[in-house]
Amino acid sequence: MHPHSTSKLLDLKDCIINKIDHSDSFIRITISTKAKEAHCPACGKLTSKIHDYRHQTIKDLPLMSKKT
Repeated sequence: MHPHSTSKLLDLKDCIINKIDHSDSFIRITISTKAKEAHCPACGKLTSKIHDYRHQTIKDLPLMSKKT
């Protein structure tokens, strides 16, 4: 399935689908968010620099009878 179609199907706004893994028991969709500008908590200036990346696992309802 095309990543854009998957984004629309799952209603993933402002996300990039990096990878979709299928197995007999699960479907894993790896996504990342688009970088946004934010205010620095120390000086208050607007910046687009990324300080840290975090990996977070989110479990959802089954998709095609498989864990998602």
